[in-house]
Amino acid sequence: MRTLPAVELDWIDTAPIVLRIDGRLAASPARVFEAFADAPGWPAWFPTMTRAAWVAGSGGVGSEREVSVRGFGSVRERFLAWEPGVRFSFTMIGATSPLVRRMGEDYRLSADGGGTRLACTVGIEPSRLGRVAMPLAKRLLLRSFRGAVARLDRQLGGA
Repeated sequence: MRTLPAVELDWIDTAPIVLRIDGRLAASPARVFEAFADAPGWPAWFPTMTRAAWVAGSGGVGSEREVSVRGFGSVRERFLAWEPGVRFSFTMIGATSPLVRRMGEDYRLSADGGGTRLACTVGIEPSRLGRVAMPLAKRLLLRSFRGAVARLDRQLGGA
């Protein structure tokens, strides 16, 4: 796994490529956050993730996890924000994929009636090779994230 430069929270919104994914889940923000905090549970609802495990800490700012994503390889993430029921954000600090130079993700949760409004921002600085692959990679990422939100909603008892 090669080392990636860490990003700061504000970089995610101003990255060279910014993807925004919004969704609604029937569960409360606290329940959605509990699912996010359960690293080994992600493969059950994130369609392309095959493994997720805490490797330093077990949640909270500074904790690290490693995940494997079909088609994108393995990544190591360090958490930048950890606000139960509100925010879950990380920077990628290692990757086997040659497609990204820097990347971070910011998940924000807010109450929406009896459920949760999810706003996810993904900031990417692609590598030279990644710039070539980015049109296809963006479509795959967006499809994967939307599928994950729908599966998580069903897992948590939504529609």
